[in-house]
Amino acid sequence: MKYYHKLTIVLALLWGFIALQRIVIAIIMPAIAADMKFTYTDVGLVLSITGLTWAFGTIVFAAIGDKFGRRPVIVGTALLAAAFSWITGFVSSLGSMLWVRGILGFFEGGPWAPAISTLGEEAPPAKRGLVVGFLSGAFMLIGVAVGPILATMLLGRFGSWRPVFYILSLPAAILAVIVVFVMHEAPSMADTLAHRKRGEKKVVYDQGHKVRLIDVLKYKNVIVSTVNSIPVMAWLWVYTGFAALFLVKVHQFGMEQVGIAVAASGVGGFFGVMGMGSLSDQIGRKTSMILTGLLCAASGAAVALLPVGTPLVAFLVPFFFWGFFGVGTFPLYLGTLPTECVPSECAGTAVSIPTGVGEFLGAAVMPALAGVLADKFGLLAPIWMTVIAGVLIAIVSLFYVETAPKKLSKMKIQPCRDDYLLKPFRGKKPTLES
Repeated sequence: MKYYHKLTIVLALLWGFIALQRIVIAIIMPAIAADMKFTYTDVGLVLSITGLTWAFGTIVFAAIGDKFGRRPVIVGTALLAAAFSWITGFVSSLGSMLWVRGILGFFEGGPWAPAISTLGEEAPPAKRGLVVGFLSGAFMLIGVAVGPILATMLLGRFGSWRPVFYILSLPAAILAVIVVFVMHEAPSMADTLAHRKRGEKKVVYDQGHKVRLIDVLKYKNVIVSTVNSIPVMAWLWVYTGFAALFLVKVHQFGMEQVGIAVAASGVGGFFGVMGMGSLSDQIGRKTSMILTGLLCAASGAAVALLPVGTPLVAFLVPFFFWGFFGVGTFPLYLGTLPTECVPSECAGTAVSIPTGVGEFLGAAVMPALAGVLADKFGLLAPIWMTVIAGVLIAIVSLFYVETAPKKLSKMKIQPCRDDYLLKPFRGKKPTLES
């Protein structure tokens, strides 16, 4: 087995269980809310605080990883996130819940950018979309497909939501230790560390031009992905945060039935990131993003329009495609579109900026807004929010510049360096060093 295969598997498993630590609270939220007397607004705040701190953690730890090494960032933040996921089981008030989930979010934001940038460098260019898709897919397969079933089973077994956190926090901690023995730094990162060890400042070049980490903001795809991160993350965290409550309160399903329905979207998400990541290698990243946005909106509308009394089996298909197309955006807008147009040494920062903004404005603000709207208009309001998010994803994606190697090779006129830069920086030579 090739090194990048092993690394992909281990990092995907780690990311999947990190996802489980974050998402499990939304899955069993009906039980938590009943026990702790939460309103829908309280629920939105609990979900939002994690997104808010995740945003800061992503940006801070990506910059640290790009300068001092990505492996220690992945391992350290994953272990600390697992610890605070475990501590969640001990909270006894809304205030303590907000504190614990906030700290958890800060550390859980750490592994993503270093992992995605490392795999983007280690994987062959023709397989990059598929590899990044596999990492993103683990988020859904473990966090949203397997997670709801495990969480609801444990909830039924123990009769309390607290042991769910004690048990489901362990796998990520174990996998973080395994990363120590499997992963080594990518070539660009190893070279950066070697320069630092010799007391030298490494100069990063982009086609002969000196650049620094902050120069990623000059690239059009990084900015477009940053804008797109708001509706993408709004879709993900409004959907995961309120789908279970929607099914329980509006359609009167039991928790085990809810677990099955949400798991269907997780399975769809896994196949979506794999399928859309691979498809984007063939038809292009930009086209794939437009398609996924529109079809995600259509799937959400189907969920919203199913009448009360509809049997569970009728929800499985729209939930599957809701996850398929919604999560199918992740390997594209976060993995390949921003990283394929910047120097590899800056890839972690190119990923962290969209992630951070998306977490702050999409994952932090939007679930809180969804909670307020749910209290005022009912639980259909968050579902329609996800539909609007899908449409916005498609619209924003119209502004990307194509990066897929196979697609570019078929183009008569390929984008040049200036095409990937924002207009104020075209034709100019950056002179700042990394």
